[in-house]
Amino acid sequence: MLRHLAGFFTAVTARLRKIAEAHGLGLGWLDAYRASALPAIAGGVGEPSSLTDPYGALLTTTLRNMQPKIHDNISRGNRYMAYMDMRGRLRREDGGERVKVGLMHALNSTADIYSGYGTLDTTPQDGITSAFYTWSQLSVSIAISRLEERQNSGKSRILSLFDTKVKQAEASAKELLNNCIVAGRITASAASGQFLARIGRLDSGASGPLPLAALVDTNNSRSVSIGNINGNTYSFWRNMADSSTATTFAGYKQELNNLYNDCTRGPGGSPDLFISDQVAWEQYFNALQNQERYQVTDKRVIDVLGGMRGQDDLLKFRGATWIWDEVVPDTETNAEVVDAVGSVTVSTVFMLNSEAIEIVVDSQTDWISTPMLRPENQDARVGQLLWMGAHCVNNRRKLGVLYGISRSIVS
Repeated sequence: MLRHLAGFFTAVTARLRKIAEAHGLGLGWLDAYRASALPAIAGGVGEPSSLTDPYGALLTTTLRNMQPKIHDNISRGNRYMAYMDMRGRLRREDGGERVKVGLMHALNSTADIYSGYGTLDTTPQDGITSAFYTWSQLSVSIAISRLEERQNSGKSRILSLFDTKVKQAEASAKELLNNCIVAGRITASAASGQFLARIGRLDSGASGPLPLAALVDTNNSRSVSIGNINGNTYSFWRNMADSSTATTFAGYKQELNNLYNDCTRGPGGSPDLFISDQVAWEQYFNALQNQERYQVTDKRVIDVLGGMRGQDDLLKFRGATWIWDEVVPDTETNAEVVDAVGSVTVSTVFMLNSEAIEIVVDSQTDWISTPMLRPENQDARVGQLLWMGAHCVNNRRKLGVLYGISRSIVS
């Protein structure tokens, strides 16, 4: 079938060439199209030909077979993503121009008590709207040069090299995704204190998923749109935020309790995940008394998060699991760890209710792999791992941040 298509294509392009020559038209477009399209038909659409590029076909097939494991390693290797997936907050969607997230900003006022033939309230209700988030795209390339092929000739050796390259790509993808959703980036004017999405290294016009510090802002009435809704204009779209003044363990725990209770008000439950920097986690650990129950006992949480750094790395605060991440920024002094912007001098704790958060991933671009093909200007084979998604919130009032926490609390 493919041979027939290739023959048909050759005949058609020959005819087009004669027509173009007869009318004095340029032939560059036709030659370029023929050069790119005919090999694709000969080797199968979107794949290198196993007849002309055996290594390319081998690596493409191998990468495709590894794709489920690669996906799991990247997604489960990110503690925040792994937790959200466990809680059912990772949603796959079939593309679309933007990500639409439904939200409730007011209760239904028709709720009432009645008896027998009493009048029922049928007043039309508002209070339901949508937030809109833009898609973000992430990629990491896997490349093997001809020199590397020759230095590792033979199927077993080339696959061993390829496996190492894939592991390197996995680690890089995990770090990039974590830096996007946990760290973010600070604005050029750090005095404004606004954390934004990270941007592309080669494409500065491309933005990554929104970071926690943008979704859960220390300035909760900042005039900026999150999900196309401005928190300065609409009070329902403001997270909880407290600045710490604690100098003792007792004061620190009291501030945590106050913010936890603020995030618990109204329908929608309580925070179930804390993410902080390492020092904030350690100070809470040191503040615990021997008789206090602080270890996580939920087997699901232990299975998902405990294996990454060990069960002892998971603390419990009331109903929430507490983890730390080395790239949590200092939201008081606007210091960002990844790009070494400023100096981290105080700590930050994000209190998150997973029901108020959604990580939406395009169903066709969830760490998929592309064929290992040769670029025009390189003597190598290159494939990519691709991801497309958005970091969304549907109820900012259920999220909180305690910032400016002293790092010298010892008693």
